[in-house]
Amino acid sequence: MSLSPHHQNQLHLIEAGLLRSDPQLAARLGIFGRLGAGQAMPAWEQVPCRRDHIRQAAALTAETISVVATAVFLFLRAVLALVAAVVPGGRAGPPARCANGHSPGRRAGGRPDPAAGADRR
Repeated sequence: MSLSPHHQNQLHLIEAGLLRSDPQLAARLGIFGRLGAGQAMPAWEQVPCRRDHIRQAAALTAETISVVATAVFLFLRAVLALVAAVVPGGRAGPPARCANGHSPGRRAGGRPDPAAGADRR
């Protein structure tokens, strides 16, 4: 870890003041520092740099764009499904069949049934 000369001087002043005020605590902290010198600092204690903030913002922006695009796509599909269901003459389903397997109002050969038309007047 590199510190500016100003910060190094401040740490030296703190160390000198601690040595004068409580030499036993300073010795314990020195031992603790030597024991932990070879270990990496935990991620939750590290201060993120500017590059990390930019990377995090870019990832968040990409995720937001993806979610918005998915929401717009689903909204358009819902609107198209609603329009197809409401607009007459849209996609027609298969014709309804009677119990005998023929379309209503038609005979077996596919010709219109005159008796079926009489009921519709």
